Amino acid sequence: MICSLSDCDGPVRACGLCNKHYLRLKRHGSPVAGGSERYQDDDERLWSQVQPTGFCWLWGGSTTQGYGYVRRDGEQKRVHRVVYELLVGPIPDGTELDHLCRVRSCCNPDHLEPVPRLVNNARGESPTARNRRKTHCPQGHEYDIEIARRGGIERRCGQCEKARRRARTEREAVARHGARVDLATRRRPAAA
Repeated sequence: MICSLSDCDGPVRACGLCNKHYLRLKRHGSPVAGGSERYQDDDERLWSQVQPTGFCWLWGGSTTQGYGYVRRDGEQKRVHRVVYELLVGPIPDGTELDHLCRVRSCCNPDHLEPVPRLVNNARGESPTARNRRKTHCPQGHEYDIEIARRGGIERRCGQCEKARRRARTEREAVARHGARVDLATRRRPAAA
């Protein structure tokens, strides 16, 4: 047996309908409702999922890691990028869109700013970004030493670094001589 709809020749699943039309009947109340015919084009599909609130435009469709995505021009694209390009213009090369509102599912172009990746990461809430914003060590001294490392720049406090070196020298003296040496009163031998 084939589907009871005139233009369909799929095998019957239930109620005289093929699987596709039976599922549409269950979901939409009609065997011909729903499906790809619901929208005229990609723009209509996109705007049907945007839910404007008083502040943000929240994406009501599919998300990955909080960011909305939509199929457009045959490929998956992030919604906030698509909306920005539609309403503002192209995203400059070498930049990313930073969500100023910190809501990943927001696609309001007023909440998006094109910035370099380094700036976008620095504005974030990752542990690296939070540490980069710190200006003083846990003891309250200002970070005044910068050391270039393979992964970036390491910042240190000069006063705490000096105290660490002093403590290490003291530990080494105790290990060598077996007695505690007061570094403040120790003097160098006089030159002959």
